[in-house]
Amino acid sequence: MTRDEYRAHIEGAYAAWNAHDADAVAGFYTSDATVRDSADPDNPAVGSDAVKARATAILSAFSDAKLELRSISVDDDRVTHEWQFTGTHDGEFLGVPATGRRTQNMGASVERINDDGLTVEETAYWDAAIFLRQVGALPEPAATSTA
Repeated sequence: MTRDEYRAHIEGAYAAWNAHDADAVAGFYTSDATVRDSADPDNPAVGSDAVKARATAILSAFSDAKLELRSISVDDDRVTHEWQFTGTHDGEFLGVPATGRRTQNMGASVERINDDGLTVEETAYWDAAIFLRQVGALPEPAATSTA
């Protein structure tokens, strides 16, 4: 695949997320894909049904979710893309009941994409503590002294 084809794959997946279409999101992955999340690394989503369930859970927790592509880098069959996620926390997420608070978080995902243009594996890296602080489930860190 060319760099432009990899970019089109990522942009298509973002469009599916922004359309809030979990079926379309899952369509960008192979039937046996593995998706890992830094917030829950011991419980990857494996297979199309699990990828769709993960997308459904996220979209249900943030009914106005928006995913913005910040940058993209291609190295062989690996694509790394930096993203910004925004949304209102209006459903359970990471065990936290809906708070109605707006959230914004930046992260990056690393994907391996096969010759058919489908994601075989993905790892998403983001700071869950930022989300937890934004919704009031985790206190702000104490100020440090400079003296």
